[in-house]
Amino acid sequence: MISVSAAFQAAIAAETVKIAELYILQLADGTVYYKTTHQKDITWDAAGNVYSSVTPMSRQEIGCRYNGEFDEVEVALANVYGDLFESVNLNSLENMIVTIKRIRWDQAFAADEEYIVFLGSVDVRFNRKVLSFTCRPYIDSLNIQVPAHIFQESCNHRLFSDGCGLVRATYAYAGTATGGSRTTVIDTTRGTLYKIAFDGGAEALPIEIGDTVTGQVGAGTGVVVNVVYLTATTGSIWFVEQAGVAFVNNEELQNAGGDSVICNGIAAEDITYYQNGEMEMTSGDNSGQRRPILMNLANTVTVMWPFVTAIVGTDTYNIYPGCDHSTSICLARLNNPDHFRGFPYIPLYEEAMT
Repeated sequence: MISVSAAFQAAIAAETVKIAELYILQLADGTVYYKTTHQKDITWDAAGNVYSSVTPMSRQEIGCRYNGEFDEVEVALANVYGDLFESVNLNSLENMIVTIKRIRWDQAFAADEEYIVFLGSVDVRFNRKVLSFTCRPYIDSLNIQVPAHIFQESCNHRLFSDGCGLVRATYAYAGTATGGSRTTVIDTTRGTLYKIAFDGGAEALPIEIGDTVTGQVGAGTGVVVNVVYLTATTGSIWFVEQAGVAFVNNEELQNAGGDSVICNGIAAEDITYYQNGEMEMTSGDNSGQRRPILMNLANTVTVMWPFVTAIVGTDTYNIYPGCDHSTSICLARLNNPDHFRGFPYIPLYEEAMT
């Protein structure tokens, strides 16, 4: 039951109630926009939030079924500008939550002078400064697959999700662009990404992610972006070359703390490490925007679709590795087999039927 004040109920019965509709748009990053369809701004809520008047703004009727479930509702907001327009450009409205309230606008705020008519998540569309929401009630989130995991060869977990268990920030490489375009980020200070096998060093991770490694034989230096131990004394290191040449076979690599391993083979460029990963811009006109990575070749990262504006020198970014959900990548690149949630040993259909 929706509870409102006795005066509110009396005004409804007498058909003298003055109702305004308020919209709370809450983004996944915590940003909140307050809008109203009233002809003037309204200050409401205990916190004194100002709901700015928006015209034109429209929505469909909200239906309610006998079981209390709301139908989805379409909301259209025209003439989008200012911070909200920037959020649209930055693609920040994903996973937005919408609350629609009706209030007795001629009264001061009180909990029993308002009621919520809709609360749910949205799908967003934007065209010619008209922002459209398809709002779905929270109960719709119960329409999920059960069981949650599919019996398939590839892993069911998303990289860096709770099920995966790896910490996203640990694998971030923070860089500064020296140039680029809307689809490419060039960082000549980052250098080429190499992978090299190593042996020696029985202690756990004598060289860690983020360390600067140098070679005793060659003149190369690099920053480690990933380390994987496949046995107690052997594994692989991924590093971005900072100066000199890639390390050579049997060269000793040392970090600033004095720990070392021996290169086992010749370093090779790895163009797949960041493929299907993610690039996140942290400054400049594209700050906050994220794009999936199509390719990483030498010091140039190419994204799958363009940024809003071109990347320029001094723009900073973070890039994160990709995962194809296979057992080989989970073991050889991420060393995370305990969290692998795939089923690679299920027999093929034709084998099971014979």
